[in-house]
Amino acid sequence: MAGETVLLSDPLLLAVIAVLAVLLIIMFILWSRDRKTIKDINRRLDRLLRGKTASSLESEIIHLFEANDILTEDAHDIHERLDKQQALLETSFRKLGLIKYDAFNQMGGKLSFALALLNDDDNGIVLNSVHSQEGNYTYVKEIKDGRSDLELGTEEKQALDRALAQE
Repeated sequence: MAGETVLLSDPLLLAVIAVLAVLLIIMFILWSRDRKTIKDINRRLDRLLRGKTASSLESEIIHLFEANDILTEDAHDIHERLDKQQALLETSFRKLGLIKYDAFNQMGGKLSFALALLNDDDNGIVLNSVHSQEGNYTYVKEIKDGRSDLELGTEEKQALDRALAQE
């Protein structure tokens, strides 16, 4: 072994040199990326800490946590109010149908009317106001699931149909 010379044509030696060269290239690429990342982190940290002391940073962080707690409480309150409003909307009259008519073909001006007021479940009322020379008479009929237990007049039925047609 002493006196043997290593030939560069030995395939094992060439493979080791090639692997070392590839590893050196990869190491250089990673080192370059890490340098850029470290520079970026340092730049951001400098911008964050510019003009600040440890106590001012601590008070700022505490302030941010307190502001976050307030925002969380406000969001909770808003959700509660929205839930209450949604419950009110579900029971309120949101569909309406109005038919104006001349009850006795004598008054002119269509002073009588039928008004259907329904909630989203098609429950509500039909209000019929009949105007004549002797006076004004108002009738109310209850509506459940889009139907009345009492017979509806022509105008009342038209008003109900208009209200039911609304989404």
